[in-house]
Amino acid sequence: MKILINALSGNGDALMFSPSLRLLKEKIPDAQIDMLVMFRSVKEMYLHNPFLNKIYFIDFMKQSKFRSLIEVRSISKNEYDYSINVYPANRLEYNVVNAFLGAKKKIAHHYMHTDFFRAEFLNDVLIDETNNRHNVLQNLDLINSIVDVYDEDAPAMDLFISEEHSSKAKNWIDENITEGKKLIGFHAGSSVLKNHVNKRWDKEKYSELGKILIKNYNAEILLFGNESDLNNEIKRKIGSNVHFASTPDFMDSVARMKYCSLFISNDTAFLHSAAALQIPTVGIFGYTNYKELFPWKTKYSIVRQELSCSPCFYNSPKPAECKWKDADEFKCIRDIETEDVLDAVKSLI
Repeated sequence: MKILINALSGNGDALMFSPSLRLLKEKIPDAQIDMLVMFRSVKEMYLHNPFLNKIYFIDFMKQSKFRSLIEVRSISKNEYDYSINVYPANRLEYNVVNAFLGAKKKIAHHYMHTDFFRAEFLNDVLIDETNNRHNVLQNLDLINSIVDVYDEDAPAMDLFISEEHSSKAKNWIDENITEGKKLIGFHAGSSVLKNHVNKRWDKEKYSELGKILIKNYNAEILLFGNESDLNNEIKRKIGSNVHFASTPDFMDSVARMKYCSLFISNDTAFLHSAAALQIPTVGIFGYTNYKELFPWKTKYSIVRQELSCSPCFYNSPKPAECKWKDADEFKCIRDIETEDVLDAVKSLI
């Protein structure tokens, strides 16, 4: 059997398919399972996953549509039995790609917020999206079209770190970190696509929290993500005992993250990566749905505001927007105070 996984979203969403990938391989050990990605960092993340046979990378965002189509048609020559659009994939483009890949059965979700022009009809098997259901389990629903699986079967997420990345991370830790210090990771950034810059908790509050953790918990802070201006400002405000932990190679960051005893993050791929590494995690949520995105299979604490309008963001091509304006805009994340996150830290540390 040949199966193609279309993981065309970012790292966090792609990572939340990893439990389903493991189950597919366990249930059908002789299957050829390949993956198509459009972000280089997703390829890096899955490069050493033993459950995949091959990863195809197509730079849909930067190269011409004609070249992308040629590459898609080349992949279709593998004559897959199944192709799966990883959840969430509520875009016309993802369904068109799935159609051109030409698998005998094309599997995707039927979304609660959709329309005719998303072309869900191009798929052969449509699974109903379920509100408040974790992304890991939404992906489990997709593979249920191929193998019998149950919610309780879903394992932790997988991140496979190469020996080279592990060795480089150990050397970096030995060279930069004071022995005996508690390492706490921050990711203060986020994607800027679809207006998701508004996922970010205030940098001033991250800085204030960092100072408290360094003073009260003998901590050093590792700043993750390639948002260099943001991280530089946080480092400047905190002062000493702060380190930039990310490089352009996503798995460098993951290998260093493994040394953290606690991770604090907005709703981003780094949040889910920390969960995959079984690191106790504080998730700071605004308008996205924490019930669908909480750190999977690790100790965690969610910090959010209980507002009647939140969560308001749903999976679609539409950018995030807020019903409130001026000082109240995105108050779901703005009104979270340093003490709120510190209380969550105390529950895990």
